[in-house]
Amino acid sequence: MKAKQFLGLFVAMFVALLAVNVVNAGALNVTINDVEVNDVSGSITLSGSPGETLPVEVTFTADANYDDLKLKVWVDGYKSDISESTSRFDVLKDRTYIKRLALDLPAVEDFDDLNEDLTLHVRISDKNDEIETEFDITVQRESYVYNLLSVETPIRASAGDIIAVDVVLKNVGSNELEDSFVTASIPELDLYRKVYFGDLTPEDDVDSDGKQDARERRIYLVLPSDSITGDYDIVVKASNYDSSNTVIKSISISGLTIADDAIKAETVKDEGVPTSIIVLTVVLVIIFVVLLIVLIVLLTKKPADRIEDFGETSYY
Repeated sequence: MKAKQFLGLFVAMFVALLAVNVVNAGALNVTINDVEVNDVSGSITLSGSPGETLPVEVTFTADANYDDLKLKVWVDGYKSDISESTSRFDVLKDRTYIKRLALDLPAVEDFDDLNEDLTLHVRISDKNDEIETEFDITVQRESYVYNLLSVETPIRASAGDIIAVDVVLKNVGSNELEDSFVTASIPELDLYRKVYFGDLTPEDDVDSDGKQDARERRIYLVLPSDSITGDYDIVVKASNYDSSNTVIKSISISGLTIADDAIKAETVKDEGVPTSIIVLTVVLVIIFVVLLIVLIVLLTKKPADRIEDFGETSYY
């Protein structure tokens, strides 16, 4: 009986001790001192472009030794996942730590207004507990910004082909982008084509003048027939007097080999003037010489003695 009582008391003490350990393990004593976004701390207003990546720096102090902590920052309420976290790390008591991450702003498709109010969540956790704080951020669009939403080009072509470059251009700034142009070029082949995209408003304005914040155009480039086989850059640039943006695509062109080009250059060098022109020139020279000789003969020939034949002379 006493043995059973002793065993029950031991089990109760073990459970109580385990409960104390769990409580202690769950008390995460970490203080978040500061959060900086793009080198600015506190409740801030940022000027940035949708989809831009911003640096986030979190400073915190540990009030005890902890193993396997993890830091996570995120923004809720958008289609795409906007979050970033560190790998697990250990901390020492009374030490201050700085963790740096990079957080992508919402994509332009997620923006309802020119300026967006965001809530940045910051969480430090271990397997038992977590602490969390929030910061208010306003993302204000930059004044003049082009976004090449889509640039579609063929990945392969042959020398002499006509290739199409499909471009979707969008205004992701807060002001109108007037007189927008897009150029498509292959610098190594000395190809260049410029197309007018017109005025792009910050938002669609279909109720008044029908202005739009995005336009689509197709640009054609004619590849030279003597292009050398290889990989080339297609440079697509949107610009006006306020802003510009560039996207580079790659295309593989099948054409002349380097050996073919060298033979062609050597042939042109050796031939100099085409054979047909040389033959024609020689023929004309011969004809000219013959005519000149005939003319000289005619001019130098003496007149023949005149022979008068009046029959017999009569003296009667």
